[in-house]
Amino acid sequence: MAIKRLPSTGDAPRTTGVPESLVPGGAADSAGYPWAGRTFDHHETAFASDDGETPDSLRDAVDRLRQAASANSLAGLADAHAAVIEVLGTVRVLVPLLAEAGAVGVTPEGRKVEKTQELSIVTVSAPDGRRVMPVFSSTASMRAWNPEARPIPVPMPQAAVAAASEQTDLIIIDAGSPDQELGIRRTELESVAHGRPRRPAWANGDVEREFERIAAAEPRIEQLRLAPGDPHARLLAPEVDVLLRLTPGLDRTQLEDVVAHLQAQFAASSIIAHEVDSLRIALR
Repeated sequence: MAIKRLPSTGDAPRTTGVPESLVPGGAADSAGYPWAGRTFDHHETAFASDDGETPDSLRDAVDRLRQAASANSLAGLADAHAAVIEVLGTVRVLVPLLAEAGAVGVTPEGRKVEKTQELSIVTVSAPDGRRVMPVFSSTASMRAWNPEARPIPVPMPQAAVAAASEQTDLIIIDAGSPDQELGIRRTELESVAHGRPRRPAWANGDVEREFERIAAAEPRIEQLRLAPGDPHARLLAPEVDVLLRLTPGLDRTQLEDVVAHLQAQFAASSIIAHEVDSLRIALR
């Protein structure tokens, strides 16, 4: 089964078809990323030796990310984040499929019965309402999330391609397992697909300079600083916190005017749109 787009979702998991982007073909995938340089084996023995456990490299990278987040070291956190994105380009994940009713028949007694079942990929909703594709690092974490889900092993780069091509902004790895849970954002999908490290937006020099350029044009801003909004990378909050210190003595109307002006300028910036998945403004 193949679909072109995922349907909108609510809070409960919804099923879709299996995206065409999970099957390679042609010079590029349906998101436009070239297949060159990526190896996606699709045959019955591709994962024959897989024991269903979390890959060691992924477990170690997530552990380092958590440690860096707890240590409140921004430099260490940025490095750990870049490293985990790079590691994701080398590991397999398990995509959950759930059965849903296909053709429905009626028995001689007049009862409705399912004549067929179809397996479909699941999407869920993030706190901000966007679609999220859940994938898992192990059969144990998938069973903890939904014991009826059936795992399909795929290279993580291919899962990123599938999400991008089906216009799903986010991927969550090991949903429901807080120690292992890891979110991949819209702006990181291409890096994962190509196996490249990517520093978070709040640690990107070009992004920082763009925010500073916008702030410099607003005389009521004394200082602007970027900080991680979701340091543990679990998709629990916007990616970037924009911390503002404003001129003392502004009344409520003036504060709202500054914030509204900044929001409009941020939205108009191509650099911010391309590099920042999500942000929130906080007054200091």
